[in-house]
Amino acid sequence: MSILIRWKFPLFVSVLLSLLFINSFENRAYVDMDIKTAKKTWFKIYWAEEGELYSEKNMAGVRIVPAQKNYRFFLTDLRKIQKLRIDPGQYEGETTLKKIVISQNGLQTIQFESDNDFSRLIPLFQVAEFGMTSEGFTVQSTGVDPQFEYTLELKKAPSLYFLQIIRIAAIFAAVFFFFYCTENFRDENQIIPLFFTVIFILVVVMASLSARNVNPDEYVHLYASEYYMSNWLPPAIDDPSISHTYSIYGVSRLNKPEISYFFNGKLAQLTTPFKLPRHLNLRIFNVLLFALILLYVIRYQQARIVAIPLLLSPQLWYVFSYCNSDAFALTIAFFVGCQVVLPDSMLQVYLRTEKNNVFRLLFLSFLCAMLFLLKKNYYFFIIFIFLYICGKYLFYKEWQDKAQLFKRFALIIFIGMCFAGIRVSADYAVNGMDRAVKIVEMQEKFAKPFYKPSTPLEKQHSFLYSKARGESLKSIITIDRWFEKTFRSAFGVYGYLNVSASNVYYDVVRWASTSFLVFLALSIIFRGGIQGNLVLLLFLSCSGGLIATSLYHSWTQDFQPQGRYIFPVIPMLGIVAWHTYRFMPASISRLFLVTMFMLSVYSFVYVGLLHLPKVIFAG
Repeated sequence: MSILIRWKFPLFVSVLLSLLFINSFENRAYVDMDIKTAKKTWFKIYWAEEGELYSEKNMAGVRIVPAQKNYRFFLTDLRKIQKLRIDPGQYEGETTLKKIVISQNGLQTIQFESDNDFSRLIPLFQVAEFGMTSEGFTVQSTGVDPQFEYTLELKKAPSLYFLQIIRIAAIFAAVFFFFYCTENFRDENQIIPLFFTVIFILVVVMASLSARNVNPDEYVHLYASEYYMSNWLPPAIDDPSISHTYSIYGVSRLNKPEISYFFNGKLAQLTTPFKLPRHLNLRIFNVLLFALILLYVIRYQQARIVAIPLLLSPQLWYVFSYCNSDAFALTIAFFVGCQVVLPDSMLQVYLRTEKNNVFRLLFLSFLCAMLFLLKKNYYFFIIFIFLYICGKYLFYKEWQDKAQLFKRFALIIFIGMCFAGIRVSADYAVNGMDRAVKIVEMQEKFAKPFYKPSTPLEKQHSFLYSKARGESLKSIITIDRWFEKTFRSAFGVYGYLNVSASNVYYDVVRWASTSFLVFLALSIIFRGGIQGNLVLLLFLSCSGGLIATSLYHSWTQDFQPQGRYIFPVIPMLGIVAWHTYRFMPASISRLFLVTMFMLSVYSFVYVGLLHLPKVIFAG
């Protein structure tokens, strides 16, 4: 009995992983297909029960390109459905299917390869011609949504139960071996650095292997950072030499006040002797930012609690693996949060010490300046920090000399604003006071027709200005599923939002995270006292305001339900964790942390790393 109690947690983890394995792999169909396409497009398979309509919720697909022929992806449990709808592409023209093989354990394989096989597909819409040729089953579509339907004829096949047992036994053996080898790291203070080390390795692998510009808008981040490899001042907005940095929206990252591109470009300039591919050279900065967090977590035990939210989603790790400005913003916010809450941080020491330390003052002012040179969504984090500091030092009697306290805060903010002002002033010095007018002119010049300000509303992209088109906020939420898409892209959607996990994964993450957050909130409400409840209320207000602003922007401007827009919630949650972790039972906290971390590793490796296009190495 004592042995069972000692190993109850790895036993629970083994059972959980086995159930996830059965639901995610053994009880789902797997599609292996060869296809030839003339354009970049999507291949999709929908499923439904008899009499049920097809919907985007019940769909799996893959992005296909002319240079690649073979694709593989998971579908759903075929035993729960009656029919499939196959959409071979989303363009008007020719697509050729060489083969489609759909297999699931316990069922006979469904195969489309011969003329007789493909004859079972019934054309529904936008299909002009179809039939077998020397290259395969060729489809000529008349629109952007050709569709075929297939009614399932399932036949049972011998189930490989023996192999299933061996695989599940291997899962148990691996989990127990891992827990045996890491017995000295059982405490959260020890296991957190171990988890961050694993993440760092995964980030390095992703940064090294993923191809250029297969990540969200990476090309514009690369161009902006590349500019600062040979320049110190912001460019003139109408400079022809930066025309390639403008996106399809007609916007250049060089025209924004974000400072991360400057630091990235200067680091890339220093690392040019290594002769790395340019895109990889410009990814090093974000990888080193995560290494900095890792070293800080290893060095300072108190920072590990603040860092826990960074372990909970693979989407957070993903932004450190390619060129973007989100990683820098997360890093600065994390370190600011540590300075504000940790009792032995540089800020706390500076506030307590009678003598003014110039080095500490300049470093803290630098952090303050960086806060104002991040993406606009981090303004909610600034509000959170400001109100938190006011509540901590104004209403609580922790400090005797409050006059000195607020003088030093004022000095940090003043010098920080001066630092930030240098960057803003340099921009206005180069572009003049009418820079806003010039930005609009460049948007009109470089934006694609769907995104030009002068394009009539009815001819602009359908994702723009939904409110002006008469679409209600309710339809954005219920029909366009803004919350669901934002949630999914906050917990593991890769590439240009075209690489995602199964519904099972997101459902497990949803239930695990929601259950824990409810339990955490109830623990704070009943055990956190006035201070804990005020911190919780501040967190809910600022994070709610951030989410509401992102939703409103999608409704009134551009429909962009992306989880990275609400990333400022993460450093806020770190501060909440610091204040409230002692109110939570250690076993429940550990269970949640390990569960979310393992789910995140699965998503990062078996969804992101596996399916994103890779770098092609010569030789």
